[in-house]
Amino acid sequence: MLGAIILFAITYVLMLIFGKVRTYIALGSALVFIVSGMLPLDQIIPSIDFNVLLMIVGTMGLVKLFIDSKMPTLLADLIMSKVPNVQIAAVSLALFAGIISAFIDNVATVLMVAPIALEICKKLKTNPVPFIIGIAVSSNIQGAATLVGDTTAIMLGSYAKMSFMDFFWYQGKPGIFFAVELGAVVSALILAWLFRREKAAVEKSNERTVVTDYVPTVLL
Repeated sequence: MLGAIILFAITYVLMLIFGKVRTYIALGSALVFIVSGMLPLDQIIPSIDFNVLLMIVGTMGLVKLFIDSKMPTLLADLIMSKVPNVQIAAVSLALFAGIISAFIDNVATVLMVAPIALEICKKLKTNPVPFIIGIAVSSNIQGAATLVGDTTAIMLGSYAKMSFMDFFWYQGKPGIFFAVELGAVVSALILAWLFRREKAAVEKSNERTVVTDYVPTVLL
């Protein structure tokens, strides 16, 4: 057990330092687990959580089709037409990302919402970095709200044999969903404060992007 913990810690640190080769580091670590005998050969397949892997693969593929359909650009147009200034645009995007992230993996959510933020920032001629950071933070917070919102939640929920509704009401008490939503509200208020000087008006336009395919949106 101690050797496994040490190897896991080393793997984690190496993945943080060498981000571009994380795949090879993870595979190398898995090989060490097997060769050293910490993971017996007959336990390799049962140790793989295919629910998590297939959910990530399916979501990523669907998000790619969603982006190609130009739906994110249309959503950017709709948000631009409703918000009065840059401050509210930033908060609205973060909240939008949070809602999606409660049901889709965090990484997939950022990949989906980031193009919307970039499109809005391009039209506003403003720095997109604070927008992207706000989206990422909101996605990470809301990812813990439901069983399917984050790979960690999927893995831990599967191990603990939790159902989807357990995140809302667990053993007769309010679940983690409500605590996460409280954190989401607080983070939105903090984001509004950080953007308090961004009062530039958002230019309104009647032009709307034409979506090429609604099937990815329906599937999502």
